[in-house]
Amino acid sequence: MSDDFTTTRYGEILAAAKLKYRFATFADCGGEGCVALWRHDIDFSPHRALALARMEADAGVVATYFVQPSARFYNVFEPEIAAIIREIGRLGHDIGLHFETETVGHSQELDHERRLVFQAGVLEHLAEKPVTAFSLHNPTTMVGISFDELQHGGLVNASHPKWREEFSYCSDSNGIWRFRSLDAMVADSQITRLYALTHPEWWQAEPMPPRQRLQRCIDGRKAWLENYYDALLATNERPNIGRKEL
Repeated sequence: MSDDFTTTRYGEILAAAKLKYRFATFADCGGEGCVALWRHDIDFSPHRALALARMEADAGVVATYFVQPSARFYNVFEPEIAAIIREIGRLGHDIGLHFETETVGHSQELDHERRLVFQAGVLEHLAEKPVTAFSLHNPTTMVGISFDELQHGGLVNASHPKWREEFSYCSDSNGIWRFRSLDAMVADSQITRLYALTHPEWWQAEPMPPRQRLQRCIDGRKAWLENYYDALLATNERPNIGRKEL
């Protein structure tokens, strides 16, 4: 249901999970007791990621935010986006690499790993903190490319089957729950090791269908770009020919 994915509901799930689990990173998920791996893949909206990161910081829990340097919906080199990534890290969360193999092409596997390490290094520079893990973007579409080790290039592979074998897994891919919902899994007393994958763009203030949630991210990006361009011309006292007056 679309009303599962509001920020209000997210706060409720987070509060319940905090009572039950120790929130861990991929580098620190061992030990006894109930453990939650809280993973966010930022596919569309760093702004929504920051909103969730602040909620988690206020709740006193840690998550891992996987940033995609090859994203089509945001630019990690844009100063405003880089600032968001740094703020997420400064809130105490881990920053990981969300790696898209499509950008690698058809070169040898050794080159895939070299590019993985390169992108992680770039992201470390932007985030101003170490990047120690990576996740794969759209791994089901990978053809002829293998990332089947627990570590590649010194980075923990968050997409390795090990995590699903040792943890109960859920995902909100495409704005719907795969397997079971996160709140149901948190409420299940039998689940003591939880691996939760969420995508921040799905979690918004108002309930709406997934496509509308995505559209809101796209429209927000479009409005920002328009305002940036108009302000740039106005600041430099240049004509803005064809601009529609409000």
